[in-house]
Amino acid sequence: MRLSPRLLCLVTLVVLPTASFIARSFSGPAVQPVAVGLVNIENLLKNYKAFVLDDERFRARVAQTKLSLAARRLLEKSEWDELDALEKKEGEGKLTPEENGRLEKLRKVTDERQAEMDRLRLKPSLSEEDKKRLAYLQNLQKENEPRLMEFQQQKELELAQIRESLTNFHRGKIREAAGQVAAQLGLKLILYDQEEVVLYSDSSLNVTDHVLAILNSEPKK
Repeated sequence: MRLSPRLLCLVTLVVLPTASFIARSFSGPAVQPVAVGLVNIENLLKNYKAFVLDDERFRARVAQTKLSLAARRLLEKSEWDELDALEKKEGEGKLTPEENGRLEKLRKVTDERQAEMDRLRLKPSLSEEDKKRLAYLQNLQKENEPRLMEFQQQKELELAQIRESLTNFHRGKIREAAGQVAAQLGLKLILYDQEEVVLYSDSSLNVTDHVLAILNSEPKK
């Protein structure tokens, strides 16, 4: 399953680079062995059930936001305001069957008007009524541009806040689980198994499954 690149990137920041720590630990005449565990981050995130679920929900929300933005491009102000109200109720799970039908109809208006505008543009000759209708649709699209930009910026901010919240939540959970594994196995350090940090490692150091066992044992949200 493909994970959201932004969430994947942010969650991998749980453990900071440790080259300087390792150098201090093993430098000097008296080398003390350090019990280390390694976690494969790709394997961890693919199999961390709560993260996978949240990642799917987040990507679905991003996709829905794009559709919501596109659906407003050729709406009149009253239709836009009505769509805002209905989508809010949809998010709260309070839509009646009649309202749901109206919501679906509003979401199709822009596509219908775009198709109408395309047909008018392709006609070899236009009646006066056709010219007025085409001008109306073109002006409506132009007038909506500033509001569309504002709507997009608002939604991008909301998505960024959701992403940050999810990242911090799962980062904390992974850190907690790694701490429990360290205590169980007597480890002093757990790192992500990344080529930029780890030059060599024995497979026996891999504790990914131990961390996953703890993460996936928690009740689903």
